[in-house]
Amino acid sequence: MRKILIGVMLGMFLAFAGMAFSEEIPIKILLDGREIYSDTPPQIINDRTFVPIRVISEALGVHVEWDQEARAVVLTSPENLPPFSIVSYEKINSEYGYYILGEAKNQSKKTFADVEIKADILDPAGNVIETLTTYLPAGVTPGESAYFKLRSYSNQEYLVSDVSFDISAKDEISITPVEVTFNDVRFTRDQNIYNDFLYVTGEVERSDSDLKREYKNPVIQIGLFDSSGRMVNFGERHIDDFKSKYGEFKITLEKGPAYKTYELKCFSD
Repeated sequence: MRKILIGVMLGMFLAFAGMAFSEEIPIKILLDGREIYSDTPPQIINDRTFVPIRVISEALGVHVEWDQEARAVVLTSPENLPPFSIVSYEKINSEYGYYILGEAKNQSKKTFADVEIKADILDPAGNVIETLTTYLPAGVTPGESAYFKLRSYSNQEYLVSDVSFDISAKDEISITPVEVTFNDVRFTRDQNIYNDFLYVTGEVERSDSDLKREYKNPVIQIGLFDSSGRMVNFGERHIDDFKSKYGEFKITLEKGPAYKTYELKCFSD
């Protein structure tokens, strides 16, 4: 009887030890030998391994979204994705109408010289109030994002309920991402009675090793963000072609809401 009891206790101990051991060692997700990390760890349930679909899909370049109405997880393969997607956007009212500030990301595997953004401005009933158009700078490489601004002088900001975007891209180019650092960035304000512009000046320095490549038609962008991370102002400026390691820039921004942080970007074709 004692041997049987010891055997049962030992079996229970090994079972619990095995469970504890399996729980202590997390399950890894490896893609081509590279570990993929997720805030929701994989689990083994009834001898089946469950992994988070968003992490796996995005690692494979597949777009994932949740359709609440259809209660469906919608997956779109890379070849069927539009080349650019809207990361975020904000409507900012001004003294002379309103403008839409946003960020668009290149989710394709190509780089384009011509990227057009069209935005249908919708009222609460879904009717189009007006259509605004702008362009992204050339040279936004795969995985990069660029800022944009759509301006309206219609004084119909009180009617704006939603925005529907359509982004088209053409004229593929073959380049590597621009590698720069920004130095001595300064903000000054013009207190002229006729305006209240904000000027951003600084130096841009190439940090890539291939100085033989000439950055053509470079564009410097700046986005200003409030304490909650909301984009509240934007400006951009074409500068002279990079023929050396350094360049200078000056960007003029119109009067806008108070900002807390900023981010600079540089693109070139």
